Amino acid sequence: MRRLRNQERINDVMAIEIPLDAKSPARAFVMELEGVIVPTRRVIFETVRTVLSEQGVTFDEAAMMRHGLHAVPAHMVSDIAEHFGLRAAARTALLGKLTKALADHFRSGAVTMVLGLDRILDAARGAGAVLGVLSWQEEDAARALIEKTGLIRWDPRVFSSPQPDHEFPGADVWLKALKVLGRGPRSAAALCGARSAARSALAAGMRVVAVPDEFTSYQDFGGVDAMTDHISDVTADQLFGRL
Repeated sequence: MRRLRNQERINDVMAIEIPLDAKSPARAFVMELEGVIVPTRRVIFETVRTVLSEQGVTFDEAAMMRHGLHAVPAHMVSDIAEHFGLRAAARTALLGKLTKALADHFRSGAVTMVLGLDRILDAARGAGAVLGVLSWQEEDAARALIEKTGLIRWDPRVFSSPQPDHEFPGADVWLKALKVLGRGPRSAAALCGARSAARSALAAGMRVVAVPDEFTSYQDFGGVDAMTDHISDVTADQLFGRL
């Protein structure tokens, strides 16, 4: 049933007709704001571990790898709560504290783009690519984070999907972004840090480069076009190949 709903979303997006500007860039480069552009999983892990320890629950790295890799905090907390049998009050408290911890992190002076991304953005722009950024936050919050990290320099187009009702980003989210950017999936590259995002981008027909982090390095990224240990190692050729 979930697969059918996802296919319906993809069909709905593909039905949108957006005329292509003959002068528009030949390529598109799209990635997630939270988790890829701005690393968040260490903040999430430390916060969840602290909150659950106060309730006598052990949340270690293995538990994070199994239940803490959803992009959206609400989806993550739902998975964690179900696995550990948290009551409604405990679940609400966990979500509230995790949401606050991420908001504080995004507002802090320590928040930055992941090291080495600026070089990749320059390479993508040099290859004639337009940049798209996906976010699960409200658009104002996403734009504030883009401004704070300096990503605004590359003039990204923001695609906000607050409170998505399914795993984010789904193939429909990638496709909707590409429609607005005026590029087809065969002319686009996605940079992904987790298997779920990589699979949905592949399902959308995009070229995918995977850059796992400390919590996703064990995942199976089969099917991606390239994979590196560090974003600074990504090349324009890996992103776009013969696109």
